[in-house]
Amino acid sequence: MSTKDQNFNEKDEGKNSVAEAVIQQPGEVIAPEVADGLVEKIAEEIYGLKVVKCKQLNGYDDKNYHIRVAPTSSNAHVKTVNPEGYVMKVVNTMDTKRPEILYAQIEFMKQLQKGGIVTQEPVPTVKGENVAFYQFPLPTGEGDVKTHAVCLRTFIPGQILYDVTLTRDLCYKLGHFQASMTKALEDFSYPFYDTFDCLWSLNNIPKLKEFVHVITDVRDRRVVDDVIDQFTTAVLPRRSEIRAGFIHGDPNEQNILVKRNADVTGSDSDEYVIAGVLDFQDAARTHPLYDLGMLVAYTMLQAKTFDPLEVGGHILAGYRSVLDLPELELSLLRVTVAGRLVQSLVLGAYNHSLDPTNEYLLTTAQRGWHVLHALWDTPADSLHQMWANIQQSYDKK
Repeated sequence: MSTKDQNFNEKDEGKNSVAEAVIQQPGEVIAPEVADGLVEKIAEEIYGLKVVKCKQLNGYDDKNYHIRVAPTSSNAHVKTVNPEGYVMKVVNTMDTKRPEILYAQIEFMKQLQKGGIVTQEPVPTVKGENVAFYQFPLPTGEGDVKTHAVCLRTFIPGQILYDVTLTRDLCYKLGHFQASMTKALEDFSYPFYDTFDCLWSLNNIPKLKEFVHVITDVRDRRVVDDVIDQFTTAVLPRRSEIRAGFIHGDPNEQNILVKRNADVTGSDSDEYVIAGVLDFQDAARTHPLYDLGMLVAYTMLQAKTFDPLEVGGHILAGYRSVLDLPELELSLLRVTVAGRLVQSLVLGAYNHSLDPTNEYLLTTAQRGWHVLHALWDTPADSLHQMWANIQQSYDKK
């Protein structure tokens, strides 16, 4: 089982309950193996769509493909073919065995859409099903197959945050967007999430001790151990005092889409606006603070033209233009940000040790260690004062 996809029953949300999860073992493959031509075949047989262009997208455990199709369809459930195309997701074996997570994601997306957040739309099969199952031939021998769930969703035009130059203005908009997502989820409820969480939940930071052996640099290992200990002692015991609610679970630079403002308004502005959000695999009922901390962590990795430590101040200014942030959560934000950086670095390195061919697993490591050390070397009081000064600068505008 992949370390990105675990579930457990958390009996007491106010306590540090850690998943007893089965971990992906060396040699175990859960990612789909998709032969050439299969995406096109599935699109036509299952969805009644004829592919004219296919491009593979980034993916952690799933395989994702952007397909453009012919303007007509034999699928009665597709009234109008999306001119921007679709994303076909071939799901890993673990989530294929529990397809309820896929149906839950659809309900989660619908809730966000009700709150004005742009997400993908599920596309039914010719039989009207939102999830299909397909037997994929394996290269291990004639007749060998592995079943994977398949989902088709509309494609949202835009660029991922990773591909654009981050500005302070965009950080503010990201904070506003994050708070808007949190607000849109305030009245959401779905039974699946009553007992679901994943290893990538920040609640499972202590479990990282099982994987830290992959971090061999002495300085890196020292800060990893320190962050794990501080998160375990400072955040987890206070969970009952922190706002509870639903979160996206992975608001990172690969999952947030942006568009040039000029493309939206027709102006001559070079600034970007948020175009939508992807990937609800880690959505959960836990604490909105976690989403905020994750957003700050991943956005810091993109700050290449100004000090990454400033990012939190601009995001907080945008966030607080929509929602209040309790003082307790503000005081815990630094260690929450550091916790996500450590989690991404450690689990990314561990998964890469199992699958050295997947360089996507090391995306955070490209700048993550530098950012983590800069964050953790800065005293909390100094960092919070910097963030406060930045927020005050918006009040004067």
